[in-house]
Amino acid sequence: MYGVGLMAFVLFLSTLVGDPVLPDLSQLLGAGATEIPIVVSASLATVVIVQFFTGILADRYPKRVLILVGALLGSLSSLGCAIAPHWIVLAALRVLGGIADAIAMPALLAITASLGTDQPGKFFGILRGSQGLSFVMGPALGGLFSFVDLRTPFVVDGVLSLLAFFVALILLKDTERVKSAHNLSVLGSLKQVFSSARIYLYLLMGISGMFGFGILRSFVPTQAQLIGVPAWKIGAILSGGALVFSFISYVMGTLSDTFGRRPFVVVAQVIIVFSGIILAWGNSFTMLFLGYGLFCVGETITYLLCFVYATESFDPERVGTAMGVFDSVMDLSLFVGPLLAISIHKAIGQIAPTFLLAVIPAILAFFVTATWLPRDVRLNKT
Repeated sequence: MYGVGLMAFVLFLSTLVGDPVLPDLSQLLGAGATEIPIVVSASLATVVIVQFFTGILADRYPKRVLILVGALLGSLSSLGCAIAPHWIVLAALRVLGGIADAIAMPALLAITASLGTDQPGKFFGILRGSQGLSFVMGPALGGLFSFVDLRTPFVVDGVLSLLAFFVALILLKDTERVKSAHNLSVLGSLKQVFSSARIYLYLLMGISGMFGFGILRSFVPTQAQLIGVPAWKIGAILSGGALVFSFISYVMGTLSDTFGRRPFVVVAQVIIVFSGIILAWGNSFTMLFLGYGLFCVGETITYLLCFVYATESFDPERVGTAMGVFDSVMDLSLFVGPLLAISIHKAIGQIAPTFLLAVIPAILAFFVTATWLPRDVRLNKT
């Protein structure tokens, strides 16, 4: 599992290296104010949409092969970005990179679920902790290599994706093709994923964090800039949150296997709501740093454990399909949240209400999880 974590770290790292230079490179290649956001969001939007379907592949083909294909496609798309002649080509290549991630991610989740049968919290903690570290280092590397040239980060991105390819080739064992009886019908997959009412509960858990994360990731830097916080301190707020995500993922995963999950989930909703109150009245760097850090603690706990709960509810023969759909539906809140927040900010002209909007799902999740979340019946005491 540590090998999977290492490979995931490199794979996620490669997808983030080019982010800091995308706006400038898009503009250089002819994109205007309307087209730049299209290029910047092309990869993530593609992952959210395509992963809804690509999870089926993880149940039909060896997961190692899918990860290798994803890494190779990611490398080709990044190297293509380094020579893209026009912003439309750049956007298309970013879409290809999103497809690559959508192929690899369900396979990674399925491997983690199969390996972590006895310690699911710890194993998902390793995966998500590795992902968190990549969010710290990826943009930093991209910013560093941007001093060489705007296209250099994409060369680095392509090389890192190739590295992920070889890491997967060496560290991941080949897996047998899953002999599942289900067909490739999307409707059949949806029926399997959402056949249990508890899945909606676990989705609400994840959305309570992801919905707010999408809002805060945009509006915390905006608020900081408005009150005169320098750019390096804004970077410290965002990087600090990513470090919290990585650390809490690993620690909480292990603790949940030992002491149970339900109390942590319920407390996490309280932390998210409290962080929103702090941010709503955040008029200093200290309050923004504290509020965003607390939010990341609560968001990490509920995001991590919703996957642990959901994994135990899915049919092992269809876990790839289920994970792909589950992750994709949850990630939709990353777009819905900011769109609602932008609409409110445009109508009111104030940022504080957007921070309160960010924690509304957590308020609902608090009552729902405290009432209906299953009691822990099996704890790992070793």
